[in-house]
Amino acid sequence: MATVSDRYEHYFHSYTHAQYDLLLMLARYLVINAGKIDAEGGLLFDPVHMTDFKPMPDGIVGCPPAIIPPLAHGPLAGIAALPGEDWREYCNRAFGIDILPPDPFCLWLQSPLWRRTEPSAKEAGLRIAYVLDCGVPCDYIEIAMGQAPTDYDRSGFLWDKLALPAGPLGSGIRTPIRDWPEWIGAPTLNARRAAITLDADNLRQRLIESGVARTEDIGGLNEAEIAALEHTTGPLPQSYRQVLSLIGRRAGRLVDDRELQIYADQLGEVNRMGRESRAEWEEEGGDPMPDDSIFIGARYGMSPWFILPEPSTYRPREDSPVYLFDTDTGKVSQVSISVWGWVEGLIRDAETFIAEDIPEKNARRGYQPELPPLVDLDKDRRTTWLMMAGALLVGAAIYVIYRLTT
Repeated sequence: MATVSDRYEHYFHSYTHAQYDLLLMLARYLVINAGKIDAEGGLLFDPVHMTDFKPMPDGIVGCPPAIIPPLAHGPLAGIAALPGEDWREYCNRAFGIDILPPDPFCLWLQSPLWRRTEPSAKEAGLRIAYVLDCGVPCDYIEIAMGQAPTDYDRSGFLWDKLALPAGPLGSGIRTPIRDWPEWIGAPTLNARRAAITLDADNLRQRLIESGVARTEDIGGLNEAEIAALEHTTGPLPQSYRQVLSLIGRRAGRLVDDRELQIYADQLGEVNRMGRESRAEWEEEGGDPMPDDSIFIGARYGMSPWFILPEPSTYRPREDSPVYLFDTDTGKVSQVSISVWGWVEGLIRDAETFIAEDIPEKNARRGYQPELPPLVDLDKDRRTTWLMMAGALLVGAAIYVIYRLTT
């Protein structure tokens, strides 16, 4: 297993020998019965349903509902429940998994994000087998989103661990699950992070030396203000907290704050619009996004950037990738491996504008005793749409004239 665990960062799940055997039993059951389970409606992917899911573990064998979470298949797989156990007690005793709050193994197995990326019971079974050998991948949320890869559908070790019978059954299900992007292991990720030179120690100096901002143009939030912001966004990763503490209020001509909304006083509206767009695209089949995504900026209030929150149940997240949510297509793409890489990109753009003598617009310069009011995003959007509509009308008129004259 050195070829896998040496190339990837994992968080190891603690379980007893008995729990190991029971998890393997559940994994085999899900893989072998995947066709039947999927035909009956598939799996229910939402950890919160386990807290009040009915029937209880000791009654599910007699009346199994059509769609249930992966862990609720335990009694159907022959892992008997004790009389009176609820689902939290059952999962804790049998598998060492705490579903309230959901631990990483629980999310790795049945996060709502899997509904669009890997919903099959076969895939859930392989995820269990993967943890038993390697642990939970450190970027399990990114993998569930479809924004980071694993190799558990390519290497044969997981199928061997399940010890499935040979013959038609084994050969019929031992097939690749999906075409993941090229696998990026821990050394590659760490090398990309190391290539980012910006950090909390040199951000201010970089802004001043590049001419993006003067000393008095740079202002951040204090700890109380960041804590107040977290009440609305959720826990922030350490890197983004540092960015807010340094430039959360203003940073000279880093951005035109009518075009790009990245400052603290703009984040409330940015997050509101980001959540609304996410809900709309969820119904339209857009790319999966965590419900607790934190939107950290937008262009005219559209196509926002977002990061992943600080997990409250596991190892702290010191940093986060930055993703772009295209509100025109519903697609999600990673734009930076780190919050610092994202800020560095903003600085490079500002430096380019300065080098090309492009006049600054709507910069935040000088001391301001209070945060400025949120810019009129609706007005800017209306202006943009009117310009686009005017261009379309002009194009249509030219086309009509062309057809009439030819």
